[in-house]
Amino acid sequence: MGKGGDIADIEAELRAAGEADDDALDIAGLALAFAQADRPAASRAPYLSHLAELADAARKALARATPALAGDANVVATVLAGLVSGRFAYRGDSETYDDLKNADLMQVIDRRKGLPVSLGILYLHIARVLGLDLAGLNFPGHFVLRLQIGQSATIIDPFNRGQTLSTADLLNLLRSIEGPAARLSPEAYAPVGARDILLRLQNNILSRALKAGDHDRARDVVTRMIWLAPRRAGLQFELGRLEVHAGHMSAAATAFETCRNMASGDGEMRIADMASEALRRLKTKLN
Repeated sequence: MGKGGDIADIEAELRAAGEADDDALDIAGLALAFAQADRPAASRAPYLSHLAELADAARKALARATPALAGDANVVATVLAGLVSGRFAYRGDSETYDDLKNADLMQVIDRRKGLPVSLGILYLHIARVLGLDLAGLNFPGHFVLRLQIGQSATIIDPFNRGQTLSTADLLNLLRSIEGPAARLSPEAYAPVGARDILLRLQNNILSRALKAGDHDRARDVVTRMIWLAPRRAGLQFELGRLEVHAGHMSAAATAFETCRNMASGDGEMRIADMASEALRRLKTKLN
């Protein structure tokens, strides 16, 4: 869909990805699909070309390293950071962090700045093309990456010009987010897949839409998230809430029922109970 397409084509693409295994997902391509959903007539071609240029430049840069250096995660991370943040001048947007453009990969590429997760997707795209073992981590509040090469590993902060982070750096970062009593846990180092990363990207748009009171926009975003992750009960619950706000009571009931059934089947009883209660209240309003 390099020359653009209509929303039905984009929906079909995201729904197909929703049925695919996580390892098969083209994370950057799908991030562009989400961006194009807001501007269906926009062409992806220049953005796909840029992504290919990034990967090709990284391949050439790493080919110049000696085998010993190419086997050192810190060296490879430095090469990638020099490429993304140096030659291509990407940086974290600390001045206008909440700007929605920072979560739109097309506009991130246009502006050369974005959120930690949107910039991280560029690194992950390069790694996917080059076969590098790079993973996003479940670190709270700030998206970081772990590069593993053999027995060598390092943590990359895509928002801060690709700098590598020590354990002490990560602890300081966590405490800046959660307070001085925060402690690093194994969960903070757990890898997350492409689907969760894309949902995290979209959740940045969702949270800002809700904060601005733009519930129509929020409903569109949640709907698209469900296309990519149709088996996430929590998304169905959020859709139900937004349908209630829009006055679409039948659609809300359908979403809550789907949430309840899905959550019950997955053993997520807290969410199932929330959906059941939402259905009960909805029926009370309708009677």
